[in-house]
Amino acid sequence: MATRTVLREGEVRIISVTPVSRGTIRPVLVTIVLVALVIFGAQHVHLVHEHETLLAVLLAGPFALVALTRTWRWRSHKVHVTNDRILVEGGVLHHQHSAIELRDIAAIRIDQRVSERLTRRGVIYLETVAGTFSIGKLRHPGALCRLIDAQRFNVESVPVAYDTVFAYDEPEPFDYEVQPRHSRGRHELE
Repeated sequence: MATRTVLREGEVRIISVTPVSRGTIRPVLVTIVLVALVIFGAQHVHLVHEHETLLAVLLAGPFALVALTRTWRWRSHKVHVTNDRILVEGGVLHHQHSAIELRDIAAIRIDQRVSERLTRRGVIYLETVAGTFSIGKLRHPGALCRLIDAQRFNVESVPVAYDTVFAYDEPEPFDYEVQPRHSRGRHELE
């Protein structure tokens, strides 16, 4: 899929990620099983053998169409991390585009179940002043969060000139003098 992302002047794309596919495995498996059943039935039943192609299209065609549309929708969804913002774009017929400035992000949160931790998948939520924004279920969410945090806290330091002279001002000695505290104890009262 061609990207439609327009970057600002001076903005650099760090990484582009495609989220985890949702709902594509089952239709593909059902399509494969139904085509295999039609082929197996065509070897044993003469009527099925005569209409093998038509039966395969009628039985497995809808599942193949569902798998194709879900794959197309999955491949059109992208998350781009740049040095200034996070861009989420997707959609097949109606293209959607969202952008969040890195300076507006207050916190990043990952939601994972045990099975998602084992498969290294999770949903990333960005906490902003305007509310919570989900960027979707992604592979290796911890690594992406570390990358986003590194970009959020990337402060460009101003280089110091080589001829800069640093002077040391010695503090006054009485600022650090500690006077013991006098307390009245049981021994002084007697």
